[in-house]
Amino acid sequence: MKLIDDLKWRGILNAITNEEKLEEAIKLKKCAYVGFDPSAPSLHLGNYVMLIMVRRLELYGIKTYAIIGGATGMIGDPSGKSSERNLLDFETVNRNKLAIKEQLKKYASQNILDNYDNFKDMNYLTFLRDVGKMVNINYLLEKEIIKTRLETTGMSYTEFSYNLIQSYDFLQFYKNYDVAIQVGGSDQWGNITAGIEMIRKTLGDNNLACGLTLNLLTNSEGKKFGKSEKGAIFLDPNLTSPYAMYQFLINQTDADVIKLLKFLTLLSHEEIEEIENIHSKEPFKRHAQHELAKWVMIDVHGKEIYERVKEISEILFNGDIKKLTISELKLAMNNVPSVDIKDNELNIVDFIIANNIVDSKRAAKELITNNSIMINGEKINNLEFIVKKSDAFNREFTIIKKGKKNYFVTNWN
Repeated sequence: MKLIDDLKWRGILNAITNEEKLEEAIKLKKCAYVGFDPSAPSLHLGNYVMLIMVRRLELYGIKTYAIIGGATGMIGDPSGKSSERNLLDFETVNRNKLAIKEQLKKYASQNILDNYDNFKDMNYLTFLRDVGKMVNINYLLEKEIIKTRLETTGMSYTEFSYNLIQSYDFLQFYKNYDVAIQVGGSDQWGNITAGIEMIRKTLGDNNLACGLTLNLLTNSEGKKFGKSEKGAIFLDPNLTSPYAMYQFLINQTDADVIKLLKFLTLLSHEEIEEIENIHSKEPFKRHAQHELAKWVMIDVHGKEIYERVKEISEILFNGDIKKLTISELKLAMNNVPSVDIKDNELNIVDFIIANNIVDSKRAAKELITNNSIMINGEKINNLEFIVKKSDAFNREFTIIKKGKKNYFVTNWN
């Protein structure tokens, strides 16, 4: 099966600038590139489609470069933004770049470039003469993102210039790394086509520069995939615990899970269809969700951590948290709501309020009398119960469970 057919089947493909050029570029073993923005100290699940796309392209014999936006990250891409982005300082961008480069090594091996290298030795006058001269203002004003922003909140000259920087990137990678294919999200169409135009103006019509865009991964409610109620699900285990990532994946809805298997994994059509068939017969067993979590978790964190968090999850679901070690409990509770308490003991009602579980004594008492509260794995229905630091795990923290799956942590100071 051809790459394009595969992307269409998965629902990933959004648009191609020129399918004939794309097929010719693939036939002639031209390279591709995918960009990653260093606006955060880690990539997250929202970036994961692009990470897997690097591998997907490689499977079809297309050498693919992962480009870290050291230059573009200093400016901020206005695509998909309704207002000006806050600029990051050089130190922050550089720190983020180093962290992201380590994450990219798993997916792009040695094929990692930084677009800062395209500009670090270029002064402003050279930029205006060598880059600015190749771009017509009327052409930029026709770009949807620029047109929309100018009609609403306006746009700084800095963001207006972003398009030139990414266009120049494509030209440099085309000339120096044999890159003919730029891959990006659907919001990158304007940037990609601007780069193709710059290549045409510089090298003439007889070129193979082309681009393909991928659909934005959204859930059945139209929301962007990759964020929980608490924010982005980062790939860095220090920013999002593997347990939290596992829970996010395992709790995906039946309406979304097959789509996610198509977007986020390299499982074959036959494998995904088999998973879908098994899942449809007994959806309550959540077979597809387990397969999704298994594939992504092993890819991001490794088999050992996947098996560990899966076991922790099963134990926590059954409520017997005393079977877990202190380190396992800390891993599982890394991203749950927590408060610090200075007292050595508190009445259960006051304790629930102090943990911001509810905001009134009446509501707290209802939870207790309805058997909806567990403290360190023990069901509590006594309104006079005293929660003590001396009974805490390792004399450090107490775990509260409300209902079936809502956890809270008290850190005793």
